[in-house]
Amino acid sequence: MTDLKSFADLVSLDYGLCVAVTLRGDGTPQATVVNAGVLPHPVTGTDTVGFVSPSATVKLANLRANPTIALTIRGGWQWTTIEGSAQLIGPDDPYPDIDDERQRLLIREIFAAAGVTHDWDTYDQVMRDKRGTAVLLTPSRIYSNPA
Repeated sequence: MTDLKSFADLVSLDYGLCVAVTLRGDGTPQATVVNAGVLPHPVTGTDTVGFVSPSATVKLANLRANPTIALTIRGGWQWTTIEGSAQLIGPDDPYPDIDDERQRLLIREIFAAAGVTHDWDTYDQVMRDKRGTAVLLTPSRIYSNPA
């Protein structure tokens, strides 16, 4: 097992593009691509991996039913996979002590951790309209290929 450093080292190579795999209700995998980065958890301060998703997506519906998730990031032939449990923080997934303003800033922090930049004022409005949700992954297993 390795640590989040092996994941973080790959983020800057391609804006944290990862394959995220969630589980459908029938147990089959559902895969999608997200921008993810490593950042401090907004409550505990421990390093976590985060990405953002509009609320009305299949991946979030899957995570609401079963928080099991895997993220794989790659750069060239180097890759790291993180498996674990997702925690959702957003307008449809309230979290204690995280208000609307903290959610807005958390979404910006996640994108910044992935190396993505935006016109933040416009992006804030887009995330409000799409009910943007932060997805934070608590790792239970981290593995990668040898460097």
